[in-house]
Amino acid sequence: MKVRVGKWLRTIASSPADRAAGRVFPTVGARPPLLAGAARTAHRFGSVYAGLYCLTSPQVYLALRGGGMGRLQEAADSWAELWAIRPVRNWMSVRVLGRELGDRFDGGDDPHTWAGQLCWLAGAAAATPVWSVLDRHGTDRTTLDKWLRLAARFCLAGQMFSYGAAKAVPLQFQLPPSKLVEPLGDLSPMGLLWAQTGSSKPYQMVLGCAEIAGGLLLIVPRTASLGALVSAAEMAQVLLLNLTFDVPVKVHSFHLLLLSLLLLAPETPRLAEALLTRRPVPAAASADLFRSRRSNRIATALQVGAGLWLLGAQLRNDRSFWKKHGGGREKPELYGVWDVTDFSADGERHPPVTTDGRRWRRVVVDSADAVAVQHMDDSLDPCMAAIDMNAGSIALTRMADPKWRVTFAFERPADDRLILEGDVDGNHLRLHLCRRDLGTFPLVGRGFHWVQDNSYLR
Repeated sequence: MKVRVGKWLRTIASSPADRAAGRVFPTVGARPPLLAGAARTAHRFGSVYAGLYCLTSPQVYLALRGGGMGRLQEAADSWAELWAIRPVRNWMSVRVLGRELGDRFDGGDDPHTWAGQLCWLAGAAAATPVWSVLDRHGTDRTTLDKWLRLAARFCLAGQMFSYGAAKAVPLQFQLPPSKLVEPLGDLSPMGLLWAQTGSSKPYQMVLGCAEIAGGLLLIVPRTASLGALVSAAEMAQVLLLNLTFDVPVKVHSFHLLLLSLLLLAPETPRLAEALLTRRPVPAAASADLFRSRRSNRIATALQVGAGLWLLGAQLRNDRSFWKKHGGGREKPELYGVWDVTDFSADGERHPPVTTDGRRWRRVVVDSADAVAVQHMDDSLDPCMAAIDMNAGSIALTRMADPKWRVTFAFERPADDRLILEGDVDGNHLRLHLCRRDLGTFPLVGRGFHWVQDNSYLR
């Protein structure tokens, strides 16, 4: 007897109580029941593991409290200090990985995160058999499953809002002037991805709106499955970028993809039947939390309201951070790329020779507190800066060597001219600089063209 694909898949995903009530079609032979048992075990393992991960992830914790991406390190630091998490991670890291964890925890692909994965895998492996024993008679756990799915939906929706808001503002990807003069080959893969996406704000904002749309669909019970499908597609793309550009959020994006697929799992039979057969697709199982229609309406309204609050809080926090620290803050008067036209050390002029290790090629002012010095070999020294326009001084501290600190006095003969003078490494330097129009960089000034006589590739 031939087993139909849609009926067979529905049998695998169903519980004994469902089959006893006649809500699925039985299959022939011993294999489908074994697969059904394996599917239930996998579902229980996935539910426990997803719960442990969401409870211990600083990103999820931050999103559910309405924090923006600019406060991620704050959330990671506070979450890492919880007594119930740090000792467990440290014990697992010492016993299995053979290393003591440090104090730094940023929520990325660091040793804390990998030690945590071992903990939660072990926890899920221990809890799954207990769940199976307690549910050995096939008790209908539909109500519990609905509440677990509700929690998973909001954890995922919070993350979609977090990722989306940071792009829609736009905050996550920036293109500071120093990236315009840094050699392409000197960029890290992640730096290249950030520069590419940051160079087009419309593209970044569209990506953010797409992720926000996935979150909005998730918070509405009727559209939650569609939201999980949209989120799975988006997180698959994010994971691919993280893997291919070595972005240190691979673990988290992988788990968000798994969470999307876990929410989609009950809909797999219906999707398979819709795509692989020509038969009408059965109606989706009810997602109502209560028996009363009024209670369910109130629950739906509360879910939508809570989701919109999360999104609003994310947008407000990210926009505030963008105004204070991102692309929305006021640019300093010296903002831009300054080419060094004349360089003197102790009164001796240095011509622009690429082999001269003492001469500077450019000074790039990214913001009021970030300046980069570019040497003749095109290497960049990023520095923290304090620019005092009234006093006419610029204080620099090299990020790679905090002990290296210099202060320049400056004059401005013209708006696009600058003279710096100060002592650096035992030498008295005097620099004449000319500000370059950023529009002369093709990446900034090229713009958009509907009609092009020739392809433009440089």
